[in-house]
Amino acid sequence: MAHTTRTQNLAAGTLPSGAGAVPAAASALPAGGLPTTGATGRTGALDSALDRLWGLLTSMKFGLLLILAFAAFGLVGTLLIQMPAGVADDPQARAGWLAEVRPKYGGWTGILDQLQFFTIFQSVWLRAIGALLAASTIACTLHRIPGTWRTMTKPHVNVGPTFFEHAPQHEQMTFHRAPADVLAAAEQVLKRRHYRTVTLDDGTVRIYADRNHWQPWAGIAGHFSIVVILAGAMVGSMWGFRDSQFMLAEGATSAVPTEPGLSIRLNSFKDTYYPDTGAPSDYVSDVVLTRDGQTVAQQQVRVNEPLRYGDVSFYQAFFGPAAVVTVKDAKGATLYSAGVPLAWTSNNGGNKVGTFSLPGQNVAVWVVATTGPDDPSVKPGQVAIELYASDTGNPIVQKSIDQGTPTTIENLTYTFERETKYTGLNVAKDPGTPIVWFGCFLLVVGFMVRLFVPYRRIWGQLASRPDGGSSLSVAAVGRRDSDLDAEFTSLVTDIRQAVTGPARS
Repeated sequence: MAHTTRTQNLAAGTLPSGAGAVPAAASALPAGGLPTTGATGRTGALDSALDRLWGLLTSMKFGLLLILAFAAFGLVGTLLIQMPAGVADDPQARAGWLAEVRPKYGGWTGILDQLQFFTIFQSVWLRAIGALLAASTIACTLHRIPGTWRTMTKPHVNVGPTFFEHAPQHEQMTFHRAPADVLAAAEQVLKRRHYRTVTLDDGTVRIYADRNHWQPWAGIAGHFSIVVILAGAMVGSMWGFRDSQFMLAEGATSAVPTEPGLSIRLNSFKDTYYPDTGAPSDYVSDVVLTRDGQTVAQQQVRVNEPLRYGDVSFYQAFFGPAAVVTVKDAKGATLYSAGVPLAWTSNNGGNKVGTFSLPGQNVAVWVVATTGPDDPSVKPGQVAIELYASDTGNPIVQKSIDQGTPTTIENLTYTFERETKYTGLNVAKDPGTPIVWFGCFLLVVGFMVRLFVPYRRIWGQLASRPDGGSSLSVAAVGRRDSDLDAEFTSLVTDIRQAVTGPARS
């Protein structure tokens, strides 16, 4: 580190020869005369409002409140079922999805939808909180920059005598050497230890020394990293998508959200378990990706082996049972035939539940699996079909049907074909990811610098003695810094040896 020494001599200043001349009051006024009371009032009100806004943005309590609000909305998004990507922008798909969840949330469904709680991670609430949090972080960072810059470029050299008596680390030394010799020796010791030194001579020589004086900027970099991470999240929210509930039953094909012409098919799903604990050891989805009917990718997707195609990624997330259900009308035309992922759990009884909508029908269909031999309503080998009105969520009918047996319910024939499995994928397109990674890099670098590169500051006061010698007081601040205690003791020892060594010779 560069070592600089600057000696500043205080001298009594004098006023310039014209300092006594006071300009006439009239000449100090603008050409238009005195401002009007209204203009002054408006300017004062604006300044006061800006001051209050700045005080709010730089308030630690306000920042903490924003963080808590951000976490609270994230918790809401975790507890409530979120609308899949691409559904919110399609009125028909949105209405169908709301019909499927209306039996679960009842009359609250419309309210929660209006409040954007089903799309919380793309909601105006979360974006507004994120913007305010970014503004607060920027304001706090800007608020700290002038003080950090002054500390680095114009350190506070002159400290009071009581500081050298009450500082956590302090020492007083006397030498039979001239102050100039003691100062030169002390500066050499500090230079060897990579300290920058600044001296001030006002009759008593005052010494300031620091090492790693740029270290406080790491804290500002840490603050800035939060802004970068929030910016990346906002970019991903506005120009990307994430569907954390993308589910496919074996043999099913589904379009990829917001990617025209792109579809994915689940050929098979396999899960294995540890024999001693029964915990999953591996689960893998064999998928095929097609664009406009042409295969563009095929891969076995695992938890740590996502499928990536362009800027779209498919991550293995979860899995579970599914039921293949076929629905036909009175003429035998097939209205629906697919595997229904049983991804939900009923509020009473703990049954696995799946849902789908029938085209052209004001009905949402719930498929309820059995909990086992003790289930009073759904026996093993059966599923329960529950029908609800799509527009109101009111129940229509509930009936258990046997596997392989076509059963007529409300003029439609339902057949529980067989059991199968489904896979749950996280499908994501996030252009803000590089920005988030850069922010994380800044955060880690700032944290590592603050943790492992200590900022050391030492003050000294050198005065001459009547016998021709000198007295040197040094002090540092570090109440809970054991490393500074050891370093300060070593520094004092080196200064003593540097000053007295030549005298012995």
